[in-house]
Amino acid sequence: MKNKIDHIAIKVSDLTEVSQALEQVGLFCKSIEQHDEVGMKIAFLGLSEEKTTIELLEVVDPSSPIVNEPTGLHHVGIRVENIEKIYDKMKKGDRYKLEGEIRQGAHSRIFFFRINGHEEILFECVSEQSIKC
Repeated sequence: MKNKIDHIAIKVSDLTEVSQALEQVGLFCKSIEQHDEVGMKIAFLGLSEEKTTIELLEVVDPSSPIVNEPTGLHHVGIRVENIEKIYDKMKKGDRYKLEGEIRQGAHSRIFFFRINGHEEILFECVSEQSIKC
């Protein structure tokens, strides 16, 4: 398997309203989950023929790590074959700013990173060994 776009995450102020509007243009809601550990409710939307997911992130707790971030594009998730190898390679160089360690995400192991000099863009590496929703 080659690396590919896994998901695009968008912070929204009203998850229900946005997900219902996207359903009107052909996306379907795979699931909506409450993630208390990060103070968010997350909707996972997709198209029937595509495996790429759109994640809608709604803050539901003032302690959420994204509470002060603006609404709109939050990050792009990249599915990788060997998350440990990618993480170790990034950690050794000075091109990337890693945002924490590899950890368990909503459906798979993940870590976040930015590219030095382009810190306004957030990316997430997602392990290919995931739990399908």
